[in-house]
Amino acid sequence: MFKNVQIPLRSFYCELKHRPEGDNDGSNEILIETLILQVPRLKSSNMEKQWCLAQLWNRLYEPEYQNRGINQVFIFSAQYGELLARLETKLFDDEPAKKLEVPSQDKFSEWQRQVEKRFKQLYGITIKQWGSSNG
Repeated sequence: MFKNVQIPLRSFYCELKHRPEGDNDGSNEILIETLILQVPRLKSSNMEKQWCLAQLWNRLYEPEYQNRGINQVFIFSAQYGELLARLETKLFDDEPAKKLEVPSQDKFSEWQRQVEKRFKQLYGITIKQWGSSNG
């Protein structure tokens, strides 16, 4: 029913790494996997980046990632290779990093409402409808 709606996607190149406890200079980081994460274009680079961050943040705490030892994610723009963000389950002091605060449930719900509204305005369907048409 919604398969005719073409949703343009933005790609992020992500490096999933393990950094051992006590690695004070990053010299023992191990690249576990790379992936291209695609999110819908929302005509707001900030919203698109936040969508990517939310997906990867949640994955860091999933058993699959934890069992593989993934405790750092580096997110780059796929087009230009620009480092956009670094997520980690434990802060390391050797590199400047912005601490990502987990938003309150109210703030996260408000962000979700804004994204859903923007998506519906741009594409005429809901995110849920789009997700169900993509398997």
